[in-house]
Amino acid sequence: MTAPNAERYTVALQGFSDFERSALASFFRLAAQRSPAYEQVDYLDRCDFVIADADHLEALRSVVDTGRVRQTVFVGAHAPPGAMAWLARPIDPVQILRQLDSLVDQRHSSPGELRAASANMDDEDEFSSLGVQGSASSFGVFDANDSFSGPDVLVCEDSAIARRFMQVRLQEFGYRVKLATDGEEAMALLKREHFALAFIDIVLGPPSGLDGLQICQHVKHHPSFAGRGPKVILVSGLSGATDRVRGSLAGCDAYLTKPVVAAELLQALRTLDPGFAARDPEANPAHRTGKRRMKGSS
Repeated sequence: MTAPNAERYTVALQGFSDFERSALASFFRLAAQRSPAYEQVDYLDRCDFVIADADHLEALRSVVDTGRVRQTVFVGAHAPPGAMAWLARPIDPVQILRQLDSLVDQRHSSPGELRAASANMDDEDEFSSLGVQGSASSFGVFDANDSFSGPDVLVCEDSAIARRFMQVRLQEFGYRVKLATDGEEAMALLKREHFALAFIDIVLGPPSGLDGLQICQHVKHHPSFAGRGPKVILVSGLSGATDRVRGSLAGCDAYLTKPVVAAELLQALRTLDPGFAARDPEANPAHRTGKRRMKGSS
């Protein structure tokens, strides 16, 4: 029985063996008293979220054909481009539940963003461009950056879904994206590699000992970064005037509040990346980045 005040979402299962489907359905029933709660359904097009066997070709095709890639938790060796959540086998129902919770959080913080982003993708072209020839291993790996032509950027974010959300958005504009989950990892990457832009969350949860303000201040003021440091965009749910002043004092080049609004992200990219004009979707409506191709092109 579902708790009376619980948030309730429907989840469709795609692929998987009968045993795996039964085990996942049983787990959702046992977790019905928590919030959010999830109920397994048989329809794919109208459910809130999907759990798909990433090693099952027909399951992947169903998810892509219905435009549900960004509302899906993929389980298996690979996930298609644009996926927001992915877990390797063996199946761990607790980890799946956490991924679903993160998708719910993303929906709350960016209403409509996941579905709108999916609607803007040409899923059939995206699917065919992967060269599927009959096995799920033909899909590109989850974090492939090989075909992106823009500069390198860093995203430091402790939320897996928010991290992936920013990665997908930036890859749509042609950027090669490196990810960091905490301040220490971000600093190690910044010292070792060159980035044109760095998107850094201010509040980084444990075990990070560095927050976004400290990272920004170090990049902007330490002599080791003189002449080679990236433009720093602080990203935070802190939206007060004092928070913005603290960001400015740390030396940030731009300050974006969560949920990140597409227009504000575009404005930051136009201002901070001199080469962005060639990849600007509004200035070049026919331009397709990453692995996508224009229909009719050779």
